[in-house]
Amino acid sequence: MNKDFRLPRWVVLWMGISTLVVIWDALFVLLRPASFPGGSLGFIWEFGYVLYMEVDRAYADQGNTYLHALATMSIVEALLVSWGLFAHRVNKNRDAHLLVLVAASLTCAKTMLFVLVEAWSGWHSIGHNEFMPLLFVWVIPNGLWIVVPGAVIVDTSRRLMKELNS
Repeated sequence: MNKDFRLPRWVVLWMGISTLVVIWDALFVLLRPASFPGGSLGFIWEFGYVLYMEVDRAYADQGNTYLHALATMSIVEALLVSWGLFAHRVNKNRDAHLLVLVAASLTCAKTMLFVLVEAWSGWHSIGHNEFMPLLFVWVIPNGLWIVVPGAVIVDTSRRLMKELNS
């Protein structure tokens, strides 16, 4: 095996940092209503989610079971990333690449589905917004969660295929 066959630093950093955000988001959804402002755990999410719930009303809707399903998938995603980063740390590089590829694919697909469900609903949860809050609170963050995992998919796929074919 090629000793240089390691995950790039940017991939490790993105996967590590984004996984913390994914866990934070998933727990917000799964722990509602305690995670809401004024709830027993609301102080943990006060930064960010007060504004986010104004922009995306789905997050304030406790009956939105679709978000519960996505949050559950997010926990699976976080476990895959953790396993992949551990594999990277102990130099199981093929395992690391494969696990990160699967996790990034899940992230990208899950976010695309989130955006497509909103689009097909006629922008039900976000259509009330002015352009700038929508752009900075919903469009850019969701776009980031599609574009960067997409870049991780391309990079890890290319590296993994090159390694397997050598």
